[in-house]
Amino acid sequence: MTPAGRILGDYLGHFASRTLEPDIREKALMCLIDTLGLSLSARDEPTTRAAIALSRTLAADSDGTARSWAFGVRLAPSEAAFANGVAAHAHFQDDTDHDSWTHPGSLVPPAAVALAERDGASLEATLRALVAGYSTINWLGRDEVVARRLIARGFRTSPTFGTIAAAAGAAVMLGLDPERAASAVSIAASTTGGTLEPVRAGADEWRVQNGRAAQGGLIAACLAAAGVSGAPGALDGPKGFLATVAGMEQAPDVWATPPDPAAMRGIMCKPYATLGDNMPAAIAAQKLHGEGLDPAAVETIEVTLWEPYTVYPGTNFKGPYERLVQTQASTAFAVSAMLSRGDITYEMGNSLRNDPTILDLVRRTTVVPDAEGGALDSRITIRMRDGSRREAHSSQMPRELIFLTRDRTLAVFDQRLTRLGAAPGAARALGERLFDGLDGAGSLPLGTVLHDILALAR
Repeated sequence: MTPAGRILGDYLGHFASRTLEPDIREKALMCLIDTLGLSLSARDEPTTRAAIALSRTLAADSDGTARSWAFGVRLAPSEAAFANGVAAHAHFQDDTDHDSWTHPGSLVPPAAVALAERDGASLEATLRALVAGYSTINWLGRDEVVARRLIARGFRTSPTFGTIAAAAGAAVMLGLDPERAASAVSIAASTTGGTLEPVRAGADEWRVQNGRAAQGGLIAACLAAAGVSGAPGALDGPKGFLATVAGMEQAPDVWATPPDPAAMRGIMCKPYATLGDNMPAAIAAQKLHGEGLDPAAVETIEVTLWEPYTVYPGTNFKGPYERLVQTQASTAFAVSAMLSRGDITYEMGNSLRNDPTILDLVRRTTVVPDAEGGALDSRITIRMRDGSRREAHSSQMPRELIFLTRDRTLAVFDQRLTRLGAAPGAARALGERLFDGLDGAGSLPLGTVLHDILALAR
């Protein structure tokens, strides 16, 4: 079997000559817009502010810099990658790749965009780098083979795969040849990692994990560009990533073929600020809320959820909720908040963690592992006090809730930026121009696109 580093190096080193389907490029733009909107929305989150406080602000006219998305200030590119990775992940609402159990939006764009801005690269070049990074993270976790091993050993997949994926996107952004691209992912594979304990405990540093992974990937690619060589077996050697981190003696069969840009089509964007594992249950609960459910009339709530989600750290926690992240991880809280409020926002984790209506519903909720359904399947069955039953399944709601369309991307983007002070419709109009002119507007400098977006929320 061809060494994994060589497979990735060849894939990334020849990426510039690859033709990308129009819908793949559009999906990359959707993911970029979604990530930028999330980062701007998180500018008051404490970890986001703490991350930017560690950075040295540079003069606005400094060469070779990149912007903090949340605050607009100029930073060194590696510091921008860190700060933007933290901001994009701060509300736990960044996009999801199911196979790798990761949030690539807070891993790949922070690294690729920082380099694009530093070098004056185009929007088109940036989107290509995003596709390279996203497809790499999907390949690393393809069919969940390595992802499940990491989770079982207590590693969090986002920062553990994320440094490698960020290096992949950065390598394409820098135009590295196959040999140096292989070194970039090898350096990243040798310097990556993050544990699941912060999510289990409801602590804060899981946000920092993804920022550090984005930064680490950028640094790995820049080192490779400067001629630093990575270990050829960093991914699958006897003492490499698979053996040491995932506890696997040999590379999985799913690594035998290179990544596929079509993986972009499966990227999901989270409509609610809760753990991705809770998304199907929250979607089913939203249907019941929309039908006029009275929380006070509920006797019991049964939630069937894909079995692997029910054992993920934090999902089965039912209180007491002392910290915001405990509410975001909890399946019972997500379902109860949606049934009573019709939404799950980041702020609810603070303002409603002791809400008596939500806590009463939490106590009445039982989560049942489902070994037959899939990752997007969840059924909620409610027995009412009058003996009647109410039921909803996640499949009864529109797929565009999690598989973004252009229209939904723009609607969410406009809502986010309007809340931050933009004129209603302004963000949508800007986004429509980018989509409508993707072939031509792709030649725009990425820095110009960023300037126009960030200016809306100032």
